[in-house]
Parts: sequence; structure tokens; C-alpha cells
Amino acid sequence: MRKIIVSLAAAGVLVAGAFVASSVTGSAAEAQTAEDNATEQVERPAPGSILEDVLSELVADGTITQDQADAVKEALEAKHEEMKENRPDGPERRKHRRRAIMRHRVMELLDDGVISADEIAELPDGHPFKDADGPFAELIEDGQITQAEWDDFVAERKAEHEANRSSAETSSLNA
Repeated sequence: MRKIIVSLAAAGVLVAGAFVASSVTGSAAEAQTAEDNATEQVERPAPGSILEDVLSELVADGTITQDQADAVKEALEAKHEEMKENRPDGPERRKHRRRAIMRHRVMELLDDGVISADEIAELPDGHPFKDADGPFAELIEDGQITQAEWDDFVAERKAEHEANRSSAETSSLNA
């Protein structure tokens, strides 16, 4: 019995690792440029093939039964569908990814504690820091953004977000 439990746990870890790896690889692949894709083609196993191989080997060596292997596959497929239903759709995911990239870029620019006017000037056209009427207009009035100004801005946005989320939850409960 102990051997079966350990084998199922090992299969679960392998499957979870394969699932995470395929998710991470998919996200990374989406982020690559067309040039990177053209020069670097990586062969990936078909979705689920690693799980099939592992479970087949466990059934073949008698560690688990075919029914147990089928139960593991069904449970993982159900969990995968549940996760798929709960993730944001494509445009929402892209918006979150763009925001994450922007946050990362801001942190790089703030590595010395200040985003200078020269650094702002080097940003691409259409960047929110360059918009004189945008959300960062007050921050760049003096030509720079300090770490403290950025931290205050982020704290204000988080507070607004929480207030909006709380009011949305309250109105949905009252409906």
C-alpha cells in the first residue's frame, strides 16, 4: 500500500511539474519576439504525453493499476479544466503581462532611486510617463520621478483598487 501511495505521489509531482513547465514554456514562448522564434525552434512533447508515459510505466511494472492510472488522469484533466475556466481571458492576460513588464521596467529605472528626465526621454513614444495628461503627469512635473513618489503613487493605486473591489463586492452581495 505504501508503495502505491508513494508512486501516486511521485506521479502527481511529475505531472504537476510537467503542467507547470508547459505553462511557463507557453508564457515564455508568447513573450519571445518573432526573430527569437525563427532562430530557436524547440521540440516540446505533446500535452499529456509525459503523464501518459509515466503512468504507463507505473502500470507496466505493477506499481499501480490501470484504474488508478485512469483516475489520476481524470483528476488532473478536471483540475486543468477548472484552472482554465478561472484564468483571465486572452486580452485580460495580455493587459496583466504588459503591466508586469512596465512595473519591471520602472524598477530597473528606479535602481538608483530616481527616474531622470533623460531616462523618461529615452522611453518609447506612447509610454504613460510621457503623457502630459496621463496618470503620471503630476509625478513628472519636476522632470523626474523619485522612489518615494513612485511608492506613494503605487500605494494610492492599491487603495483605489481595494476600494473599488470592496464596493463591487458589496453591491454584488446586496443585489
